[in-house]
Amino acid sequence: MVEPVKAYCPMHADEQIDGVLVSDEFGYKFTCTRGKGHPGGGSYEWEQLPESPEFEGLTGLANELGLQTELPAALAQYKGQWVEYGVLERAYALAHPEDWAILVGKYGHRAVAAKRYTASAFLAATLSRLQSLGYLAYHGGPATGRWTYNSGISWWALDPETPWENRLSWDQSGADLTYVPGQTEV
Repeated sequence: MVEPVKAYCPMHADEQIDGVLVSDEFGYKFTCTRGKGHPGGGSYEWEQLPESPEFEGLTGLANELGLQTELPAALAQYKGQWVEYGVLERAYALAHPEDWAILVGKYGHRAVAAKRYTASAFLAATLSRLQSLGYLAYHGGPATGRWTYNSGISWWALDPETPWENRLSWDQSGADLTYVPGQTEV
C-alpha cells in the first residue's frame, strides 16, 4: 500500500493533512477542515507539487531565500526559550529586510490588509517543514498580540527539550509591527 502524501496546514503546524493527487503535473490538493484559525474562518485549501522521495530540504522560494538556514539562525538568538511565532517572524524580518519585503510583496500581511494566504502563512508552513526535517521544535500554545485572532499559535525552539516554562510571547517581547513593509505603527 502506498503511503499518502502529507503536509502541514500553514495555520496549524500540528495539523498534518493527507493530500489528494490531482495529477502528476499539478501535484496534490490539501484541505484542513478545522473551523478556526484560518483567514475568513472555515476550512482552508492549498496545493503542492510532488517532491522526489530522496529530497531532504526546502524547495521553491523558501529554498531561494535560504530559509533552511536563516529561520533557525533567527531562532538562535532566543536559545533556551520557546518563542511565539510572531517573535520569530519579526526576528527573521529584521535580519533579512530585503527578503522579508519580497515575501510581503508576494503574499501580503495581515498588518497591511486582510488576506487569505500571507507571508506569515508562508513562513509558518516553512517552519513546519523544517520541524519535520529536525531543524527545530514545535509546541502549540496561546496566541498574543496581533495573533490573538487565532485560537492558538505555533511556538518554536531549537531544542525540543527546552522547558515549556521558558517562553517569550509577543506581548512579553514589547516589540512593535514596524518591521512589516507598509506598516508604520502598532
